[in-house]
Parts: sequence; C-alpha cells; structure tokens
Amino acid sequence: MIGRGGLEGYLLALVRALVARGHEVRLITARTDGEAERLGVKIDRIGLGGVPKWCRLAVFARRAAAVPVASDEVVLGFGRTWRQDLHRAGGGCHALYSGLLPWWRRLGLKNRVELALERRLYTGGETGHFVVNAAPVGEQLRAVYRVPADRITVIHTAVDTGRFCPELAAGPQGIGDGQKPVLIFVSSNHRRKGLPVLLRALSEVPGPELWVAGAPMSRADRRRTAALGLVDRVRECGEVADLVPLYRRATWFVHPTRYDACANTVLQSMACALPGLISTADGAAAFIRDGENGLLLTRPEDPEAVAAGLRRALSMTPGERAALGQAARATVLPLTWDAHVDAWETLCRRVLEERGNPE
Repeated sequence: MIGRGGLEGYLLALVRALVARGHEVRLITARTDGEAERLGVKIDRIGLGGVPKWCRLAVFARRAAAVPVASDEVVLGFGRTWRQDLHRAGGGCHALYSGLLPWWRRLGLKNRVELALERRLYTGGETGHFVVNAAPVGEQLRAVYRVPADRITVIHTAVDTGRFCPELAAGPQGIGDGQKPVLIFVSSNHRRKGLPVLLRALSEVPGPELWVAGAPMSRADRRRTAALGLVDRVRECGEVADLVPLYRRATWFVHPTRYDACANTVLQSMACALPGLISTADGAAAFIRDGENGLLLTRPEDPEAVAAGLRRALSMTPGERAALGQAARATVLPLTWDAHVDAWETLCRRVLEERGNPE
C-alpha cells in the first residue's frame, strides 16, 4: 500500500470510511507508508525481500493465503490474491487487458504470472464472491471465466462530488488562450488510453487545443505530434495533483481508451459538469446516455471515427454542451461514499450470516 496510485488511494479512503463507522480493520500488505500507518489499524506485513520482481505477486498471494483468519473476520481482496471472502476486480479483466499489451510484455514472465493468478482467482473456487465497479466488467468475467452471475455484485466507484464540482475557480494560468475549445485527456498509460489515435484524429479536426495530463508523453508521441503539425495545439500538463481546475477550464473530456474497468477520471469529469466523449471500451460508458449526458465512441481504435466524434462534439452550441454537462453531473451525484460503504457492509454481513456468525 505504498504510493498514491488509483488502488492505493482507494484503499486508504475505504479504510478511513470503515474505521469511521466503528469497524476494526486489519491490513495485510507487503509494504506501506506513513499515511497508512496513521490510520490506526493493525498492519500485517508480508516480507518479499529477495523475491524477484516477476514473481512477487505470486509469492505475496501464497503467503497472504496462509495468514490465519478469525471466525468473525471477513477477508476482502484487492490484488492478485486468490483466497478471500470477497474480491474487488478494480482493474477489470486482465485477460482482456493483456491482449492490448505489446507482444514483448504479453510474453513476459510478470504478465504470464498475472494471467495464471487471475485464472486461479476466478476458477479455483477459493473466493466466495466478486465485486466489480461497473456492470460490463461482470459480463467480461462471466464470458472469459464463466463466473456465475450470482457470485458477482456491482459496487460503483464513489465520487467526491463536493470536491469535483463545476463551480468556478482561479485554476492554473498560462494553459490555452481562452478562445479555442480545449480537449482534456488524462492518463497514466497513454498507449492504452488512446493518445496515439487521438493525435491522428486531432490532425483532421482544425481548431481545438489538446491538454495532456498525467504521464509524460513518450518520444514516439512527441514525434507524432510534430509530424502531424500539432506542436502548437498540444500542451503537456504533466502530473497534476488536482485536476479540478483543469476540468473546469476545459470544453470536453476526451477518453478514447482501448480498455478500462471504470476510469475514475470519467466519473470525476462528469461530476465537474464537463461533458465527455467516452469510449465504449470503458465500463464507465455504462453511465453515458449518448446525446443526453455525454457522447460515446464506439470505435476508439479508429482515428476517423474519433475525428467524427470530435466534430460532433465541437458542433454543439454552448447551451447544448452545458445541458450535457449538467446531466452528466446529475448522473454521478448518487455515487456517494456512504452508498459505496453501505454496499460493502451489506456484503460483509451476508458473508458472516452464511458462515453462521452474524454481527
């Protein structure tokens, strides 16, 4: 639990919420940091010293499975572990994601270990129930691993709509000229999220600027930007601690991903009343009603299709765009942390009742 990636941030927030409701929480982790330790929960550390990187996930899973569990404890899994009462597939189906990797990563030991661990998780019968953050992920698990529908529950990702909101703020200066439409693209993995395709599409659509937030652009993407004549229209924002000011200043959120379980950025941009052009390869597309609260990209891998989506978006009047944004925010307002934790508590109570040990 070290670092501040999507999973680590989510776990810290979930633990805080559970502790605030009076639950005793125990973390089983390979490593942690000061913030996790300040939560005041018991931490069981599993040592991985000397274990090669390619097999750390497997070694951790094996050692975690051997940790004794009391009869009144419910074990929640969030990583590549196979033995727990409830497991959250926050990253979606790795078997599908794996097919999008470059061939050398697909054939790498680490990826093959992850695929083996995932197969054991979903077919080994050692986990009682699975939690997904969007209905399409459940459909994927049923199709790939034949997981029965009654062993899958959707618990939607929570959105802090108090923080992610459309009110005006000063925001960072010097990005964009305030006249051209601004498209914002946010990613830590530009290849999978579709930046190369988006750049090619942008070259066919005169006018808008593209802000790229998150990971630095690769040398290949920078060369592509120059070759397409987009140097003056593409701005790298880098790693941004707070995306809200950028969402508030952008015209459209553009997300041509090739695979996502349910991207937080989609829901957060919607909460900011920023209309989005969202790939149907993201589970978050289940929240989008095309033309009502956003627009859908049904062929995110096709630059011409993405260009057509951009033209459609940019042809909308300010009033039409604002209506989409307000509808987008209304869509995610029910996704509160209280509702999210309520759903986890309901599942945990079910586990204890089935075990004959109700709270």
